[in-house]
Amino acid sequence: MKTSAQVKIVEYHESLAKGVAKMWNESRDDWGGDSTVMSEQDVIEKEANSANLHLFLAMVEDEVVGYCGLSEYKEDEGSLYIPLLNVHPAYQGLKIGKQLVLRAIEKTVELNWPRLDLFTWAGNTKAVPLYKKCGFFWEERDDVTHLMNFIPMVLQLDWLRPFFEKHNWYTTSQRIIEVKPDGIKENGHTYYEYKWEAGTEFVRIQVERTGRGVRLVETQDILIEMKLPAFKLLEKEEHLVTYRIVNKTDQPLTGSISGKSSTVVNHSFDKTLDIKDEWVGEVPLKLIMPQSEPSPWKTHPVVEANLEMNGTVFPLKMGVFTKRAGKLHLRSVQKNWIPQQKGTVYLDLESQLEEETTWTIKLPENEVVKWEFSEIETRLQGKERVSIPLSCELLKNEFLTKDVEVRVKRSSGQSFTFTTTLSLAFPGSGAKFGGESEGYWYIYNGPFFVKVEKRNQIAKIGSIRSKQAPLTLLTPKIGKPYSEEFSKKEATSVEFNNYNEASELKTTLHSEAFPQLTLTTFIKLYGDGLVELSHELHNEGEESKESISLLQPFIPKFENMAVPQKEGVMIGNEATIPFTPYISDKDISEPWLFTSATNGETKAIAWPKEAIGRKDDWRFAVEYKLGTIGANEKANFGPVQVGINTVSTWSDWRELVVGEETHSLKELPLYTLAAEGGSMISSVCEKINYSFHSMLTPYVHGSLMLQHNGKLYMKETKPEDAVHHITLQLEHQQPGLQSITGDFRSSSHRSQVKALQLVKGKREVTTVESNGVWTVQNGVIEFKASPTYFPGVYSLTYKGEETLHHQYPEAGPKAWWNPWGGGLRYTFQDVSAYSMLKEKTAVEFVTKVDKYGHQWTGLCLSTAFSEHETMKGVVLRQFALTLPEVPVVALFAEIEQRSGRTFTNEVLDLEAFIKPAEKLTSCYANLPTEGTIHTYYAGVEEFILKDTPFVTMGSDEREDDLIVIHPREKKMAELYMNQEVMLVASETDWSASSGEMVRIQPTILLFGDGKQTHYTQLQRLSFN
Repeated sequence: MKTSAQVKIVEYHESLAKGVAKMWNESRDDWGGDSTVMSEQDVIEKEANSANLHLFLAMVEDEVVGYCGLSEYKEDEGSLYIPLLNVHPAYQGLKIGKQLVLRAIEKTVELNWPRLDLFTWAGNTKAVPLYKKCGFFWEERDDVTHLMNFIPMVLQLDWLRPFFEKHNWYTTSQRIIEVKPDGIKENGHTYYEYKWEAGTEFVRIQVERTGRGVRLVETQDILIEMKLPAFKLLEKEEHLVTYRIVNKTDQPLTGSISGKSSTVVNHSFDKTLDIKDEWVGEVPLKLIMPQSEPSPWKTHPVVEANLEMNGTVFPLKMGVFTKRAGKLHLRSVQKNWIPQQKGTVYLDLESQLEEETTWTIKLPENEVVKWEFSEIETRLQGKERVSIPLSCELLKNEFLTKDVEVRVKRSSGQSFTFTTTLSLAFPGSGAKFGGESEGYWYIYNGPFFVKVEKRNQIAKIGSIRSKQAPLTLLTPKIGKPYSEEFSKKEATSVEFNNYNEASELKTTLHSEAFPQLTLTTFIKLYGDGLVELSHELHNEGEESKESISLLQPFIPKFENMAVPQKEGVMIGNEATIPFTPYISDKDISEPWLFTSATNGETKAIAWPKEAIGRKDDWRFAVEYKLGTIGANEKANFGPVQVGINTVSTWSDWRELVVGEETHSLKELPLYTLAAEGGSMISSVCEKINYSFHSMLTPYVHGSLMLQHNGKLYMKETKPEDAVHHITLQLEHQQPGLQSITGDFRSSSHRSQVKALQLVKGKREVTTVESNGVWTVQNGVIEFKASPTYFPGVYSLTYKGEETLHHQYPEAGPKAWWNPWGGGLRYTFQDVSAYSMLKEKTAVEFVTKVDKYGHQWTGLCLSTAFSEHETMKGVVLRQFALTLPEVPVVALFAEIEQRSGRTFTNEVLDLEAFIKPAEKLTSCYANLPTEGTIHTYYAGVEEFILKDTPFVTMGSDEREDDLIVIHPREKKMAELYMNQEVMLVASETDWSASSGEMVRIQPTILLFGDGKQTHYTQLQRLSFN
């Protein structure tokens, strides 16, 4: 039987990493069923890069059963933070969570921090009572469940030290525990109350929420209390702070109380005290508006005083919110503004006075907008809010920032004025500008914007036209260990710069965690939605700094993601959106990521080759490892590039940030059923291992069932098997196109799986040339070419029946074409059929090897251009290849460029004239579509059908269909029908300098069941 006495709390070291990984893997069900799998190395790297000051582990013998991190709180000043707390589910009930939290509190006291914070979720009913018993208060707020613990501050008060030296604060606590937000409400303030009792002794303390200080303390001997008239107090007016001290002893108390002032609070005073029974004092207070309004969830400016008695000082402190008579905000519902256009903005007013008032506002003259009326007068009831529409004309796209004077007349007739700032951006096409509001800095370029929060340097990058949330760049960190200091600092200097091509925001921050280091950040925003983020680190000191790194985290949403891997690009083609821990950052082969939303919007990020893209807990981050930075030396990092709808596809983003001189990458779905090794080709009677494989980090566990030729195959795996794939072995007895279907089932989902295999027969592919006709026959299909007829494959038969439309032996006019040869052919877009026939075309039988090592046999038609003025010196080679007893043809082209000139942005067309029956009107095409019409018949009327990955073609007179699968790298594809022809066509871009050879990726033709949709697996096929 396990008991709490067996539990030991130790600090983490790397030799415990394996045990930590095991604990997390066995605790997944307590964290929403997260499927993340953690390894020993993952833990070592995570903790090496962690911001934890300390990491406490609970041990039972050699087993790690609990985890509690302790770091500096990044959201506010003066606090440490428990970022993560976990107890192994098999060891819950042993009070391990309590021991870990108490150890964290103890360490907070040792380090002289006044507070300890944590976050949880409202439904965590098991943990919230534990947290409250350990001294945490649940702060009432809508966005998160945040708890604050002031026990460290209480234990460090000299005044109370005698009580807590004699009595244990945990066991003497008298708090009533309820699973709901805490707090005593009074005049806009919230007080958190502790109480301890031990015999005749007791301590009661109230902590004010926003000032994070003690405002009341009571013991059996004394009561000390501080009170403000309200939490929100008007600027420049005199308010009275009440101090009350009750002496419960029979001995007089002597001492003094003195107030403190700051840039916001004027509360300096000094009073001598001699208290026999009770003293109440009212001391004046005046407030000045701070530079920016404090966040409701951070420490506010405070009214404070020190009470000294018997040589011991007791600090009193309460938060205060300085308010003006009212708030003014200029807002617009219009997103895009055009100069000289008239429009409406809205002036939102909010009175912060209790009484009825009349406001007069004189709108400032400026260079951005021309007001229809320059002065406004309105009457407001106490605490009333109104929104006033203002008609205006835009003079230019810019950021309006102007001070405005407001005159307020009270009901008594007394008047006063206050000044505030109106700010609003007026973005428009091609407009580049920057500006600031009370809480943010902005830059705009056309519809695109970057918005940086002043208090924490968090940047949001987006577009005013976007339906999606902006991309969030989190606060940069200097390390190691990485410091959260910049998340609580405002930049010391800010610059807005406009260049011909971009607008720029430049901010500067001085580090205290790494003295003498200054971080300057440059954010450049281009008109196409591209953002470049660069950093400069300056060592202003006289000594070198060692082991310096810079971390730039961001929040990705891996929706429809594209992540480069060694084997290809992992594509998020599933409905589920993977969490960041599901991505293996070590397998990212190139420095970029790409995501797309269902509405077509895209977000992308790229980083320099010298940087590392890696997971940062639930975030993703770009890390620069600098090492040593010398005295008075500067180091530059970046740029990190962000694209907001800059490109539409991952391949375009890759080309933009990596360069055009890269090899192509195939797309890899998150989950696949395929033959091991990736080859889709095998031979009759060959044993093939089919593997259901996941590209994500969680293990695959469940059952895989496959069906083939009436047989059922099954295998099951469990989480403890720690595998990312399940494998079953099959043997194909018949040649041809083989389809393997089945499903994968786990406790969390069901998956239908399909694979396609081209199984080669034992017959050889035969090739014959007779009377100028070149014929290839593989046992099930036959295709022919004749260079004297037309430069292409003119005939393709399956089971002895013609599939192509042609007029062999003599080309002639047909519909829009003259001469027309039909069949299958590649042609340059700017070379007519007449010109093509002037050139010499030769045919030869060839064999080619695909990337999996399989040999294909067929034809090569080579057209050497010598007559065409533009294409002179170019050789076009057209290949048509097949496999033994497989109803498949692979078509591809090579362009050998020896023209003595460079070709750029040229187009090569593939034309396939299909007629799988004698009567064209019985021939049809079927395309994948989300619309109503899915099948179109030829020979009736004219249709142009849209670009699709593949098209199925057949006739009412035949059972089998012809499926045409386009290459992924095509520029576009279409299907055209009229009363005379049915044409499948595609276009591919090509460019080449003289001496280069370009290969066009294969188009695949195969005969089979047109209802299947997994034929696109054949897009992975390519030739060496």
